[in-house]
Amino acid sequence: MRVFLTEAAEDCLWAIWDHDRLYSESLADRFQHDIDRFIRDTIAANPEIGHLWHAPRGIRRLIFRRRHNIFYALRDDAAFVLFIFDGRMDINQQIAEAGLDIDELIVRSED
Repeated sequence: MRVFLTEAAEDCLWAIWDHDRLYSESLADRFQHDIDRFIRDTIAANPEIGHLWHAPRGIRRLIFRRRHNIFYALRDDAAFVLFIFDGRMDINQQIAEAGLDIDELIVRSED
């Protein structure tokens, strides 16, 4: 299965990198590499591995290193990563601010 990061997910990763680089840029780079590989390999190998977090919208949640929440949706033969949040953040608030029109998030990512 193909796995795509939406613009919103990429923005989330940049925010995480920006925060982590304050401690160590090499640590931030390594984390980005590790989470990207985890997302692509894990979801591609087993698309339904994530817990069904919001059934009406088909949003699944996968947790990376016990703290980072990866939200994604399956459409046809592809998985679209919608958001990636640190578990210490108020996720509901973050999703409300980013919006939750999944189709709009997916369309923007395919441009």
